[in-house]
Amino acid sequence: MDANQIKALIASIEAELPFTPPFQYKKFGEDPYPLNFSENVTYLGDWSAHCLRPYSKIEWFCIRPQYLKRVGKLVPPKVISCESDFISLLHKLKVSFVFQGDSILIHCNKNN
Repeated sequence: MDANQIKALIASIEAELPFTPPFQYKKFGEDPYPLNFSENVTYLGDWSAHCLRPYSKIEWFCIRPQYLKRVGKLVPPKVISCESDFISLLHKLKVSFVFQGDSILIHCNKNN
């Protein structure tokens, strides 16, 4: 994926999914952010974040198309998923991806 495809993906995520899925990203020459992303989280992804720019520096995204919704103090959190919607969106945009556990890995800007 190049910078224009990343921009189109982000616009589609914000417009077409029921929520913005949490994600981890890595830029060339930097550590992944956030560093730990191996379990479900209770927050949504901020795909409009300025820290993602310039898109040409992004090496990959690891997206977790689900999050934990807190229901109450005595009730365990509920897993809310948009995985099928997200995969359909990736197919529609012709974005290559691989499953990595319960996350989806998208490689970007391979030639940087």
